[in-house]
Order: sequence, then structure tokens, then C-alpha cells
Amino acid sequence: MEDKNQALQFAMKLIGLRMRSVLEIKTRLEKKGFETEIINEILRDLEKYKYTNDEQFAEAYINDRMNFRPCGNFLIRKELKERGVEENIINKKIEELISEEKEIESAKKLAEKKLKTISNETDRIKINQKVKSYLQSKGYSFDIISRAVESEME
Repeated sequence: MEDKNQALQFAMKLIGLRMRSVLEIKTRLEKKGFETEIINEILRDLEKYKYTNDEQFAEAYINDRMNFRPCGNFLIRKELKERGVEENIINKKIEELISEEKEIESAKKLAEKKLKTISNETDRIKINQKVKSYLQSKGYSFDIISRAVESEME
């Protein structure tokens, strides 16, 4: 019983720091050495009392990512998958929260930021390639990159 209380306290501490996916909590409890039976019980309790919800987690994660560390939906998809969020939840939340216009806007801002860091470069083709490569590393699609760079390079 004491192990269960310790596991619950640890899980609540994790959730208190920031919202987490079910998989993140499970993984951390496993690393801490708690038994599978206890972990499963804790996860059921957390879900029952609405301390975990991957749909709410995905929504909060996407909003935070777009507002504080903008990136494209390819990267957001990858990060949410790594955190154990189901594909259907990811698709639903991305569709709800990231419009094409919003993604283009965030790509334009990042392109503008990148252009300032490579202002010493004079070759327009190299500049274009560097900006596109940077945006690709941030998870934007080719279409979004093309449209953002096109408008920023004018």
C-alpha cells in the first residue's frame, strides 16, 4: 500500500509541474521502479479523477508549441506520437487548432528571424536554401515553406 501511495505522490508531482500524457507518466513510474500492477492502478485512478487526458494534453501541447516555440505540424505530430498520444487524437487536434494560414504565418516569422541571422550572406540562392532548410527542420511541409519563403524573400 505504501508503494501505491509513493507512486501516486510521484505521479501527482509530475502532473503538478506540467501536463503530461499517460505514456509519459507510465514511463516515469517505470523508471522509478514501481511494479506494473501499481502503475496500472495509478493510471486508472488518474484517468478516473480526470488528472490525465491525452486529448486535453495534445491540445495544450499544440497551443504551447505554436505560441512559444513555433513549428510545423509534421514536427508536432512526431513529438505527440513520441509522447504516446494516439494518431486519431493528434489528427483531430491539429485539424482543430492549426489552420493553414496560422502555419504559414508562423513559418514567415521563423523565416524572417532566420534571415536576420544570415544577413551577411549575399548569394540569394544560398540564403533561400538556408531559410528553406531551417523551416524544414522545424517541421513545415514543402508547400508551407515555399509560400512563406516566397513572401519573405520579396
